[in-house]
Amino acid sequence: MVNEATVANVHVSPQIVGKNAVEQLPLVKVESLQNQKPRPVPEAPKIDIDRQPIISATELEAKIVELNEAMVSRNQAVLFSTDAATGKDVVRVSNRDTGELIRQMPSVEALKAMQNIDQMMGLIFNQKT
Repeated sequence: MVNEATVANVHVSPQIVGKNAVEQLPLVKVESLQNQKPRPVPEAPKIDIDRQPIISATELEAKIVELNEAMVSRNQAVLFSTDAATGKDVVRVSNRDTGELIRQMPSVEALKAMQNIDQMMGLIFNQKT
């Protein structure tokens, strides 16, 4: 099945035109998609997620102590904490003498964004409904 279509500027608002104006536009042949069979959707790959922690809690504590000892020589301190508003883990690197914050991961801005997203999700998915 073959349909004929005229090519027109899609950005122009529809107007009533004379027969001569339509005849001047080039014609384009468009084949119908009705005869084509749909292609099957490929199967989603199976992903195996290892839910076991890579490192035990005691090994993690030992690594933190080792890291803090290495940071003493650089006059820096590393503080691990949890953000109260989001529940996300936060790592802060600061100058040991002045207490000046050198780096925080995730940043304060990122934590605020996470908190705002959590609040918006609460508005979108109201628990009462």
